[in-house]
Amino acid sequence: MPASATAARFSRAALVVITTATLAGILAAGRAPATRHIPSSSRTPVSRVGDRGPLSGVANYLRTRSGIAQVALYNRRNGRTYLLQTGDATQYTASIVKADILAMWLRRYQSKPGLIPASIPFSIRYLMSNMITMSDNSAATALFYFGGGCSALTRFNTRIPTRDTTVGCQTPDYYGWGNTTTSAADQAAIVRTFAYPGPVLGPLARAYGLHLMESVIPSQRWGISCGPWGTSCAPPDYAHPVPGVTVALKNGWKFVPTCQAQDDTCPWQVNSIGWVRGQGRDYVLAVLTTDDPPAPGTQGLDYGITTIQGVSQIIWDNLSD
Repeated sequence: MPASATAARFSRAALVVITTATLAGILAAGRAPATRHIPSSSRTPVSRVGDRGPLSGVANYLRTRSGIAQVALYNRRNGRTYLLQTGDATQYTASIVKADILAMWLRRYQSKPGLIPASIPFSIRYLMSNMITMSDNSAATALFYFGGGCSALTRFNTRIPTRDTTVGCQTPDYYGWGNTTTSAADQAAIVRTFAYPGPVLGPLARAYGLHLMESVIPSQRWGISCGPWGTSCAPPDYAHPVPGVTVALKNGWKFVPTCQAQDDTCPWQVNSIGWVRGQGRDYVLAVLTTDDPPAPGTQGLDYGITTIQGVSQIIWDNLSD
């Protein structure tokens, strides 16, 4: 992307906080809620705030990075959701949609006799584990297809609900799910179904899902783990677990699907979502990045990872007591 275009996108960076209490006060006073443009499928009112609080410094940091980013943070301690984005368009999920597929299957099994995970057939548990802990695409494709494909996942997402997510459908030459489009806000909502009690998943389903997301192999535990698990976040093993700090995550990465070549001449989509608890913090974080610059080998992927880890470190520090 030309430098001028990148600068123009970043000049539109906005930080907003969604709070039910704030909205109620605005409406009670007879004033319309202040809003900024967000994708038309979303109807959540928002109120403007400056670059302060948990996302303080994130916008300035992102201005030093190429590409387009979306950040959604839910801070359990005050019940507030904070959103920051440097472009209005939705982004591709790549493999973070696997957490959504997992949630759909867990909801099905929690309605059957028996306890999760013992009541789930071994073959399904095997696919679930490989899909989350190793990001196995074949396992995800099997669960997606035999779970009812894009129509079933779309119906499930109405329970969360997601507002900006369009599930990718199978085509004659592609399994579909990786081209799901979404927003960081929707991804934070999906992770919250695992992290906190709610109407979608019961306690046993939530616990099993979190167990899998806490068991991601070392080479894939980058992203929102950086900061919570220290600042030594380099490959191949990235951040190392810290006693007393839980990180349950799912990452996703792929060449941007609109690039026909699908090789290292293409920009990257790199995402990290999950739940962090420990050392006085309890939050859900989703960071999506797209148009990470093309580069040989995995350098474009590495660029996106670095961007996400920089955001994660800032937020972890900002949420300290």
